[in-house]
Amino acid sequence: MDLSLFYYFTALSKYMNFSTAAEELYLSQSSLSKRIKSLETKLDMELFIRHPRTIELTEAGKAILPYAVHISNEYEMMKEALAGYTDGRSLLRIAAISFLSYYGMMNGISLYIKDNPGVNVNIKEINSQHGMELLDTDRVDACMMFSKLVSTDKYNKYPLVKDEMVAVMNENHPLAMRDTVTLEQLGNQELVLISERDEPFFKNFILEEFQKRDITPKIRAYGVWISAIWTIVKQSSSISVLPKKVTERIAGTGIVYRRIHELPEFHFSLITKYDYNKKVIVDFIRYIKNH
Repeated sequence: MDLSLFYYFTALSKYMNFSTAAEELYLSQSSLSKRIKSLETKLDMELFIRHPRTIELTEAGKAILPYAVHISNEYEMMKEALAGYTDGRSLLRIAAISFLSYYGMMNGISLYIKDNPGVNVNIKEINSQHGMELLDTDRVDACMMFSKLVSTDKYNKYPLVKDEMVAVMNENHPLAMRDTVTLEQLGNQELVLISERDEPFFKNFILEEFQKRDITPKIRAYGVWISAIWTIVKQSSSISVLPKKVTERIAGTGIVYRRIHELPEFHFSLITKYDYNKKVIVDFIRYIKNH
């Protein structure tokens, strides 16, 4: 069996959206669909229930997901080990948070790969904390992540996309009647946030803003994946705080978002170590900023 099929299954399970998962994997939706169907055929069972506009895991899909994640991680480690064998080509090593596709970066990276056949590109999906560890130990050339909490003394920050956090809620929630909400109002609501394991920036950013105002938020749950948070918010009175760019990409019926008053903006950025001048990364930075 082709082990990469489990990698595609894991990605689709994470995003619960063929379009987003396909973009993250550099595939067309039809190609991803064929790979998922191939895995289902080889396992002789359906892994997803396909609705007209959404998908969900079957019980069998839920059962094999932990094993698929393990296989996928091993598969990625194998690819990373082989990345050094470049046949004389330059090697570009990038660590990127899993929200890369939400910020429109996949198209620019795909074009770079197409226009630079002499460069092998190795992209490793991480959270921001792990990414900085890889950058500090020279295991990657650059990180693509949120830069607000990154020191300018040790790193170069190249802002790519500006964003802001918004309050995401059921369309029937009382706060949905307002154009904007305040942190004081959110402090009285049950909140569902992205887990620190998936991306620590979001938790640290929003809790820091609450702390500045001496507000103790009511955290009901932490969701590992956006799809899980979306389901909780849609089916309850809980509110989530998510990046606007992410919310715009996955917003659907029954869910609305509202600006949060006085919350600072932040940037999705490309980050390198200070004075890092490896030619392949300098060329990549110039290319991405122009595309």
